[in-house]
Amino acid sequence: MNYILFLSIILPLAITACDKENMEGSITIDPGFADELRASPERIGIDGNNLILETYLWRDFMPPVEKDGRPLICINKLTEADSLPIATGISLRKQYVIKGNQIWAARHTEVRDHADHVLEGVVRDGPKWGPDIDVDVVCEFEFRGNIYRIIARSQPIHTTW
Repeated sequence: MNYILFLSIILPLAITACDKENMEGSITIDPGFADELRASPERIGIDGNNLILETYLWRDFMPPVEKDGRPLICINKLTEADSLPIATGISLRKQYVIKGNQIWAARHTEVRDHADHVLEGVVRDGPKWGPDIDVDVVCEFEFRGNIYRIIARSQPIHTTW
């Protein structure tokens, strides 16, 4: 009887604690995962490319919107620092925006390749954080079956009035 009670309590906790894939679109408070994301490198060398992450985040307060503005929009640009073409086969998976121990995760709703040396991902409908605060942004991407994360630290949330 105690064994069944133990499993009925522990099993759901274990499943939700390990389920980082299903946190998309919501805000999660997870100090350990926030630290793991912040440990991501600012540059990654892959297949002759020297990749960095550039971002632009903003909230729209232009009329006609609610008084507290529209949700956060984030653009991630996975950029080859030397303007060389990005290796074929790199695909953007998701992005994380980190404020303290709060994490907003979402898959890119749009992916654009305006230039050979930039892959741009757009994510909309984020939290109503800011404006005028800094957050960390992590872009998760895949290349040849491997998952990579790259960070842009202290990125400002801008405002449109």
